[in-house]
Amino acid sequence: VGSTHYYMLTGPTVTQRHTIKHLPVIGVEKISLPEYMLRGEVATQLSPTQIHYSSSDEWVEDMEDSLTQQLIAVIQKSFNHPNVYAYPWGLSKQAGIKIKISISKFIAYGNYVYLDATWKINDLRRGKEYNRLFSVKVPSGKDTASVVAGMNKAFGKMAQGVASDLNHRF
Repeated sequence: VGSTHYYMLTGPTVTQRHTIKHLPVIGVEKISLPEYMLRGEVATQLSPTQIHYSSSDEWVEDMEDSLTQQLIAVIQKSFNHPNVYAYPWGLSKQAGIKIKISISKFIAYGNYVYLDATWKINDLRRGKEYNRLFSVKVPSGKDTASVVAGMNKAFGKMAQGVASDLNHRF
């Protein structure tokens, strides 16, 4: 009987700080992930049509919740702006900006981790919507620890892309 190893993605390091004078309250909807990320076991892609679930390597937490909280932390730190919350919420404050992210691919294949996503930033005050496609390929090894490290880097690049978009739009 082999032992189970537990993994989690760590929050991305904020490398770029943005200064916006009056950023409104920001709501971040729960990030949606592909089904293979929701099983709890670390998945890797073996071929264009085959995914392997490791029965001995598991995620320690719900990945959608974890990644959503990590994105919120990146936006808060990037702008020194505490008014970023999981959306929807029961607060009386109205969101001025709403962010929705859908990750369609987030998996290791070969010696790389691939992350493909789309995000939508709604400026609820002005009734404008901004959409962006995002794709990144990050080197990783084949062992689970290297795959998770690659996933951390890929998600960090996406989170910085969202922060950069916010900086350019507002």
